[in-house]
Amino acid sequence: MKAIKTSGKRLNESDKDVRQEAKRDDVSDMNVSDRGRFGRGSIMKRKWYKLGAVVIMIVLTALSAILWPAKGVSKELRNVTCADDLAGAKIGGVKSYMGAEASKIYFQSLLGRDVSAYREYDSFEDAVEGLREGEVDGIWACDVTAGYASKKYGLKILDSKDMSATANLAAPRFSFAFAMADTPENKLLKEKLDTGLTEIIKDGTVRNLVNDYVTKASEIGKFYEEDMWSRGDRFRSNNEISGSINIGITGATPPLDYIDEYGRPCGFCVAFLDELACELCTDINIEILDTDTAFTQLMSGRVDALLTGAASGNTTQEQKKFLTSIGYLEMYNYKFLVREPVTDELGTGEPVE
Repeated sequence: MKAIKTSGKRLNESDKDVRQEAKRDDVSDMNVSDRGRFGRGSIMKRKWYKLGAVVIMIVLTALSAILWPAKGVSKELRNVTCADDLAGAKIGGVKSYMGAEASKIYFQSLLGRDVSAYREYDSFEDAVEGLREGEVDGIWACDVTAGYASKKYGLKILDSKDMSATANLAAPRFSFAFAMADTPENKLLKEKLDTGLTEIIKDGTVRNLVNDYVTKASEIGKFYEEDMWSRGDRFRSNNEISGSINIGITGATPPLDYIDEYGRPCGFCVAFLDELACELCTDINIEILDTDTAFTQLMSGRVDALLTGAASGNTTQEQKKFLTSIGYLEMYNYKFLVREPVTDELGTGEPVE
């Protein structure tokens, strides 16, 4: 009987295993045959989610292509021949401490027309490329840069006579000057820079440099740091060099602070700082800074001064958050640069509408 009981127990366990296996088979069959009843809702939801995501991506891509077409993509470019043609258009410029929205408000106030969008660029060369590619229909630049860019890049300076009155000032808007953080040490630096600037302005050195490296920037050869007379053995053997000044440039206002295609400062900024270094018998080091963070880096002490600060008679020194040296070059008005208009195929010279 014991053996039979044991045998019966084994049989019962075997039956249990069979029943469990059958149950698993039933569940598996249910998952296959009744999937529609138990899983169709979640599957359909996933499908709708995927479809919705695809639709959203298509819409965003289309909007992006309309607002800011990718470089190299052919598109119809807006012909701009006067200020009215920039009404409702897209304009841009180099990043500044004002930010995109404030820049848009300021430059459309000069234009005297509302624009549809404003785009910031990391460098002036990027802004020119954006204009050429049709990302924007016009870019702003200070007068000295606009004159240089019109020759180098074949761009047109838009006539400002029908813009707002503030776009056509008779007196200088500001003068380019060295900008420094307002500290006791920099008050002494300002005095030193003012002394040197006064001398090289009075003896005509700055005027000659502007003529050679600004007015004739596209004609004259480039001047690099290795060409600096103040760093040469002959000058240093005949003069006692005292101290050093670190000057920051950004390349945002060529040809004043020009940086070549290899990332090297050259032209006016180097020749100008070389003359100032010789006048002061001081080492001047040139630091390249990002345009949008240059002011922050000035205040943090990475550099002692920025080359292209702005000294304005409309703002007292007490109202400023920084010091400025005396000015070395006047800036009258901002200009708008546009692509040269496309004329008709008949050669009449009339712009294509």
